[in-house]
Amino acid sequence: MRIDYSKLWKLLASKSMTKKDLIEMSGISSRIVAKMTKSETVTSDTLLRICETLRCNISDIMECVDEDAISVYRAFISLGKVTDENELFKTVSFSKSGKNYTVYVSKSRATKATHIECRANNTIYWVQLYPFGSVSGPSRVEKVFIKPINKENERSIVIIKGKPGVITGLDEGIFVSSRGNPKSKNSVYVMSEGAFKLFEI
Repeated sequence: MRIDYSKLWKLLASKSMTKKDLIEMSGISSRIVAKMTKSETVTSDTLLRICETLRCNISDIMECVDEDAISVYRAFISLGKVTDENELFKTVSFSKSGKNYTVYVSKSRATKATHIECRANNTIYWVQLYPFGSVSGPSRVEKVFIKPINKENERSIVIIKGKPGVITGLDEGIFVSSRGNPKSKNSVYVMSEGAFKLFEI
């Protein structure tokens, strides 16, 4: 079982409040809010101060949930630990329901002019299109984004922050879309940040 504060974040949104507003009004620290964002435990005094501030009951801000019942995205947020980082992406690892996950998250935000190309050489390329790149016309700049390493008994997911114009090469080989069916144990899921929030395996 895990503590989940999703109700608190929804309550704040319904009151048009931010986490910063909660910190200022209740007197709790940003460190405590960061702990709650990761579904870590806090003192009963902290919970009481939040309830007094929002004029609500404790059941309005938290609940205990079965770890198996939480989504992959919630597990990523609450259980994920950064295990590696470079200029292109950070690597986050966590376990959920006895399964190990490695998530590679892009540091840059993709736009409509960004194409993510998953190629047959098991490499993902970040392609940026510039419509007015040179005198001769549009230009295209591509670079290797990642060649994910999929370990045995592990699920690998590549998350592209922002909204890429297109992600190609999915569901054809090693790379699988958020709604696709993996063809092998070493398949790698590739998706936008928005799709990851709804992702379930």
